[in-house]
Amino acid sequence: MKTIKKYVGAFMLGTTMMALPSCSDTWNEHFDGGEGTSATKTLWELISERPELSRFKQIAEKATYYRDETHPQDNYTFKDMLNGSMLITAWVPENEAFTDAEFQQWLDLAETRGYTVQQQLMANTITLYRQIANGGGIDTLAMLNGKKLAFDKDGLTMQGVPMDSINIAATNGTLHTLKTLLPFKYNLYEYLKDETNAKANNVSLFHDYVVANDTTYFDENSSIEGNPDINGNPTYVDSTYIVTNTMFRGTHSFPGQTNTDQYLTYSESFGANLVGEDSTFIMLYPTDAAWEAATQKLEKLYKYAEKYQDDVKNDFKKKSNTTPAYRTIENPDSLKNLNIQMDLTSPLCFNLHFQPNAGGQIGRWKLDDFMAEKGQSSEYFLNTFGDTLRSDDSWNKSSLLEGTQVPVSNGVAIVKDVWDFPMKLYKPDLHIEVGYRSFFDASDAVGTAQAVSFSNAAAAAWIDSVGRVSEDNFYYIYPASASGNPRFDFKLVGTHGENRESEVMSGKYDIYVVMVPDFYMTSSDTIIGDTIKHKLLATVSYCGGNANGNDVTLQSDIVEYLGEKVDTLLLFEDFEFPYSYKNLRHSFPTLSLTTKTTSKERREGYSNAFCIDRIILRSKED
Repeated sequence: MKTIKKYVGAFMLGTTMMALPSCSDTWNEHFDGGEGTSATKTLWELISERPELSRFKQIAEKATYYRDETHPQDNYTFKDMLNGSMLITAWVPENEAFTDAEFQQWLDLAETRGYTVQQQLMANTITLYRQIANGGGIDTLAMLNGKKLAFDKDGLTMQGVPMDSINIAATNGTLHTLKTLLPFKYNLYEYLKDETNAKANNVSLFHDYVVANDTTYFDENSSIEGNPDINGNPTYVDSTYIVTNTMFRGTHSFPGQTNTDQYLTYSESFGANLVGEDSTFIMLYPTDAAWEAATQKLEKLYKYAEKYQDDVKNDFKKKSNTTPAYRTIENPDSLKNLNIQMDLTSPLCFNLHFQPNAGGQIGRWKLDDFMAEKGQSSEYFLNTFGDTLRSDDSWNKSSLLEGTQVPVSNGVAIVKDVWDFPMKLYKPDLHIEVGYRSFFDASDAVGTAQAVSFSNAAAAAWIDSVGRVSEDNFYYIYPASASGNPRFDFKLVGTHGENRESEVMSGKYDIYVVMVPDFYMTSSDTIIGDTIKHKLLATVSYCGGNANGNDVTLQSDIVEYLGEKVDTLLLFEDFEFPYSYKNLRHSFPTLSLTTKTTSKERREGYSNAFCIDRIILRSKED
């Protein structure tokens, strides 16, 4: 047999297979017979009277119809479908399409793995409605297994396979015959889910992780209810099941519809339906060796403590006035492994239609062209999780497309022995835009903040000489009283950037603050105002792994800002966070900034108010 492997793809997993009505219904209720015909025999009767179709006939008699990969329809075979009232078209292979060994293998599979026979053979030859080869170009038809095949009505081919007999009318459709089998291709998920493929490609760890996210649902609305049991509970004479995979949903989700506050972290997903036959994906399949090497490399970034302060329950606005609340991590190593696995899998999928060409235009690539040059001229790569990946002096994005290519029905799989994502994807710089109001607040009401919108373009006459502000806004922070020194706390959670929202990882950072001159508040478009100096003290509060969960605090030296330009000031060099906050929903470290000016210094040109643009944590690799 040329290519029959164990198929365990999911029924109704996205659009893998077309949903057929319950077999307890009559097909006429769902599909109109359409145009009239003088035919007097069903497709099954036509197949039965043709000796050259006897092998397909025998397989069809044994091949049970499956509602999903684990639920066969009792007492209903493809013989029954071909002999029924549903209007269909079948491209039936003649006997010479099978070697003796292949024919016997299909018969054996019908006994042991009927879903394989359905998806790779029977449902790959049948489509809905009457399809006539009478000229008129090429139609793309959805087969019963969800595959899209090209029906060339001029060239008289089906997916490139020449038709032998054509347009044989039946009461329930149309019959065409073929000398060879129609080609079958796995989609990305089917290929990954096939255990034979997974073992052959040494991608079992990746396979196990993704397949574990399969969920089977009983669809009550599509099932046929029978008589209630003795307790009055409903029973079903025909049950419908839907298999889904949580990895194909949006990029972040929760395990269920229960109270989301109980979850420490989101579940990360591809954000792409890997069974979708209408899309073109490039999917990276890490081998076990690559998976284990990446895990070992990332472990140092995912060190979790046993207890963190819950800064949501503590109320960040007034946290020093409350008794701290905590979140206990029952098993930090399990949390580490979970988050590493999520972060290893979520960047792996790329939708070809969202990759920009050299001119930045989206949706202009053809798969063969893109793969031939490994996306070298693409401006950047954008994965379905939302990460933007650009080449730089130390890393070339095209390295991601190195590996063994496997063509599939909805794109290409690339089996990779080397894990070559850049570390900056996992431990990126953090940019905390102070202009995002929710990311900071006052402690103990010792200061007030005012948002300031600022047009860099309007100040173009002088802006380049003194620097631009990010996102066209900053915050002006001033004391509650003329003699006070305001103190503000900032959440150290990344708020913008080309990659995913970022949290502090375990490891080292250089910590900076970007200050804005006071004259940005008061000057006209053409005149720079007087400069005002500032003195600031920074304090970082972070999880130190204390048994009681209390944060550790570390103060900087007093930093002086001359107020002459938008300036990036170093607050801490090689600051090491011992524990990670990656994917923790309720905990984060904080940075406090306090002005440190005396009344004498204020008379000498210092201010106890200041303007701040953003905070930056530059990631340091060990």
